[in-house]
Amino acid sequence: MAGDTKQHFIIGTAGHIDHGKTALVKALTGTNTDRLKEEQARGLTIDIGFAHYGENATIIDVPGHEKFVKNMVAGVSTIDLVLFVIAADDGVMPQTREHLDILNILQIRKGIVVINKTDLVESDWIELVEDDVKNLLIGTCLEKAPLLRVSSISGNGIPELKKTIDTTLEKLPPRHDRGVFWMPVDRSFSMKGFGTVVTGSILSGVLHTGDEIELLPQGKKSRVRGIQKHSSAVENAKSGDRAAINLHGLTKDEIARGDVLAAPALFKASKKIQGKVTLLKSSPDLKSNARVRIHLGTAEIMGRIRPLQGHKITAGATCFVQITLEKPIAARRLDLFVVRQYSPMFTIGGGVILDTQPGLLQKKHLSETMQRLQSLEKEDPAELVQEQFLRVASGIMTNQEVVSRTGLAENIVADAIATLEKQQILLRISKKGLAHTVRYQQSWQRINQLLLEFHEKNPIQIGYSKAELAQKLDKNLSPQFTQFAIEKMVAENKVRERAGFIALAAFEISLSDQQKDLKNEIATKLLQDRFSPSSVDELAGHFNIKPEAVAALLNLLVVEKTVLRLSNDFYFHQKPVAIAKENLIHYFQKNDKITISEFKTLIDDATRKYALPLLNYFDSIEVTSRDGDVRYPGIGAEE
Repeated sequence: MAGDTKQHFIIGTAGHIDHGKTALVKALTGTNTDRLKEEQARGLTIDIGFAHYGENATIIDVPGHEKFVKNMVAGVSTIDLVLFVIAADDGVMPQTREHLDILNILQIRKGIVVINKTDLVESDWIELVEDDVKNLLIGTCLEKAPLLRVSSISGNGIPELKKTIDTTLEKLPPRHDRGVFWMPVDRSFSMKGFGTVVTGSILSGVLHTGDEIELLPQGKKSRVRGIQKHSSAVENAKSGDRAAINLHGLTKDEIARGDVLAAPALFKASKKIQGKVTLLKSSPDLKSNARVRIHLGTAEIMGRIRPLQGHKITAGATCFVQITLEKPIAARRLDLFVVRQYSPMFTIGGGVILDTQPGLLQKKHLSETMQRLQSLEKEDPAELVQEQFLRVASGIMTNQEVVSRTGLAENIVADAIATLEKQQILLRISKKGLAHTVRYQQSWQRINQLLLEFHEKNPIQIGYSKAELAQKLDKNLSPQFTQFAIEKMVAENKVRERAGFIALAAFEISLSDQQKDLKNEIATKLLQDRFSPSSVDELAGHFNIKPEAVAALLNLLVVEKTVLRLSNDFYFHQKPVAIAKENLIHYFQKNDKITISEFKTLIDDATRKYALPLLNYFDSIEVTSRDGDVRYPGIGAEE
């Protein structure tokens, strides 16, 4: 069956251990989400479990025990609606508070507060528990959430809870879709006859059967063999769906919870991230470089957190930070994360990622780093998009690369880029690539300075070759950007290109009479040499001048088209080359092919050293067509 277009929702549970979350899910769906033998034997949820709720929703049941909070975070990090469960006989407990902190940090959109096990206590006690819960929820993401009384065992209140869930889901706005596929992995297993299968909640984009996919942080590529939603095969899965994906070429042991399946070639894993962190008011102060547990998506990873200002983060404070991780992690800008103390383990705060590929943190550039992070907080798409183009080392970015860096949706990025291009703030480099006009202006300033210095030191040389000029620019710049920049400078009459050399447009070579005479003498010598031309060093010895002066005059002769420069710096006078071409054309009128030995007889029995570059030149202008060591007539031989 084809993938449907109806929105899919993910519901999650939260709450203290033994408050009846798993029993509640069973009452709602008929499914016992405790799939592990140990869970069933102990009556204790250890890992996240899943159950279908209707046709377009999945419930993720999470453990409540403090030892398994990392599994709880993995479960709720992708949900749209939380069922916050408090047992009437226990009331608010430690993990009730910690789970609520985590829900706040992860900015869970909607919730329903469920007072469970109401059959075990008197109604006046329930009212006391409700008052306590309402006080707890003040100022949190669940402050305005509906509160219902239920009993998972007797079934009291379950119909009303189902109705409230359905009504809430109907009113829930669509999940923000960044447009590029991203799915944190929560399970990996092998199925006989299918191979490796991974499951997860798709946070953005669409995945089709047959698509190429990348596993992060490993950077391994795979292809999608099949997709299932709600235990049925589908052709695609989209943002908001729970999906099981059958992968080709990867074993289950190569994939673990915390990995991410993503659109290929757009994201890079990182061991350093920068962002903004807020500590809970109940948290202890955190010293710079403190070891912490970072929970991002379905991953838990150790790292050291460093405030960009000051030597510690105080309880309740918010600040920019850099986190150095103990192993690479897959992350995106605007992803939310939870911070837990290393030991003893409890939640101390959370934050938002702003830069997944920060540069080297240096004190002298700290103010620039702070300004950059402040700009990355902005939601103005045009400003944010420009920032990426100004920072990218290569000078060039595509729409999808901007999406992966900014976390903005594809359509928002496309609109911003179209506007910036219309305003000529962004320049079109290729079909997909663009560059910022400031990067072009910076390149022009650098090239202008380089050429001014070159012309001053070398008044009789044409200019830099393209290759030499490119080497003197920022080595991180893409060759495509450099080529574009030079072509644009030529079009704007800022520079001139002659015979592969670049010079300032206003620059003119002024030779002395002696240099003019020497140039003519070099041309005469090459004409006399015919098909065995003198090298630069031989010419320098012959005329008793420096090789650099000979090379400069030879380049002028090349520009004037008196001399032809071939591979390995052979300089042939144009007249012998024209004779060789004419001889070749006449030869092909009687013969259908020619070897190197036969060609040598056409050019005064010149050695292979000189014959081969000439033949290669004739290949390039299609007088000949090469097949191994034999040449056949080319299009140019029909003249």
